[in-house]
Amino acid sequence: MRRTKFARSAGMAVAIPAFVMLGLAFGPGPTLSSTPPPAASPTPFQIQMKPRRLIIPDLGPNATQADYGERAYLLVCSACHGDRGQGLTNEWRAQWVPADQNCWQSKCHAPNHPPDGFVLPRYAPPLLGPNTLLRFTTALELHDYIHQAMPWQDPGNLAEDEFWQITAYLVRERGLDPTRVPLNATRAATLRLHAQIVQPEVGASTPSSRGWVVGAFVVLIGLLGLAAGFLLRRARGGDA
Repeated sequence: MRRTKFARSAGMAVAIPAFVMLGLAFGPGPTLSSTPPPAASPTPFQIQMKPRRLIIPDLGPNATQADYGERAYLLVCSACHGDRGQGLTNEWRAQWVPADQNCWQSKCHAPNHPPDGFVLPRYAPPLLGPNTLLRFTTALELHDYIHQAMPWQDPGNLAEDEFWQITAYLVRERGLDPTRVPLNATRAATLRLHAQIVQPEVGASTPSSRGWVVGAFVVLIGLLGLAAGFLLRRARGGDA
């Protein structure tokens, strides 16, 4: 009898922890709230329109400053200035998803935009191609303007390196700086964005000035010839 009670007690001592362990292993887990966690507030760049054909390049271990700038340009600047620097053209907007093509509509990027939005400009100038960036003389002037006034919706909201990277990309795409040396304030100050007009040196003759001199010489010879002929006729008349 004692053995039976002992066996039962021993069996319960083993069974109870076993059932507890099975319940923890296979039973329902802790109750989770059905309310999803609050989404992170969107950054200015997450709410920009992204066209369907925009391809962001992968950067390898040998990526240059301009390569990083191309990536930053596509992510930050292309919505307004185009994937090829062509500006905010109808052709560029036609590549966006249809719902975003009229981005100035009410409660989108119009003046009554949502609190996390911004007013999109009607015109964004081209950055690459003929007659672009004419207001800037050097790459440093371009960098300083981008740093001060861009991105449009939140000026200055980029890392310092990213401003230089975007500047390097725009300079590279203009074919002005094929080297892999990173841009900085010193280099950018000497890097001109447009071809210089070479002024002639003082006293140096140019093709146009030489032509003027030759023409004046011919006219002078003609006048001297007329004067000589006039004097010769008078002399002959006096002899007669």
